Amino acid sequence: MDLLIIAILLATAVLAVVLLRGRNRYSPDSGSSDSIIAVPSRTRLRKNQPSIIELDPQTRLADTSRRKQYRLLNDAEQILYCRLCEAMPNMLIFAQVGVAQLAQLRGRQEAKRLSRMAGRGVDFIVCDSEFAIIAAIELAWPTDSTGENSPEEEKRHALQSLGIPLIVYRPNQLPDAETLSREIASAIVRRNRLEAERNKEA
Repeated sequence: MDLLIIAILLATAVLAVVLLRGRNRYSPDSGSSDSIIAVPSRTRLRKNQPSIIELDPQTRLADTSRRKQYRLLNDAEQILYCRLCEAMPNMLIFAQVGVAQLAQLRGRQEAKRLSRMAGRGVDFIVCDSEFAIIAAIELAWPTDSTGENSPEEEKRHALQSLGIPLIVYRPNQLPDAETLSREIASAIVRRNRLEAERNKEA
């Protein structure tokens, strides 16, 4: 029995010595070459810091404000579009149509003749139920240019040569549905007259 107790005590002592040596071996303060090197605190902080992206001067000065949503029609054009639909429920309204596109409908010669109008358009095109063009409608502010050489008159003459009457309104003086109905009725008469003149010239 005494031998068993002595053996247990010796085993406990040996285990304690082994544990102590292992603790000293992995201690940061140990001078042994096998000890684990502690990571400097500056390195640990740098890992936690967000990486700084170097931007070129143009990118750094870029406007990051929220941009407005892209819209086909501005506020005044949206109001006029709704009133056109109200005034003429049986007609078709098309927005932002190029003059060059309208010229192409008349043939290659007309498109070539009005090639100078490339990039210019009208706000609305009114068509009947069979997609025949009745009138063009434009929203425009008055300009300093007057006479036949003004951009507005140049566009008017170009459209009239295609048999399309142009109706111009000011954005701050939008017509109501009743006025639009009268204007379109008058435009139909003018369109028929312009078309008759074109047929005579042909």
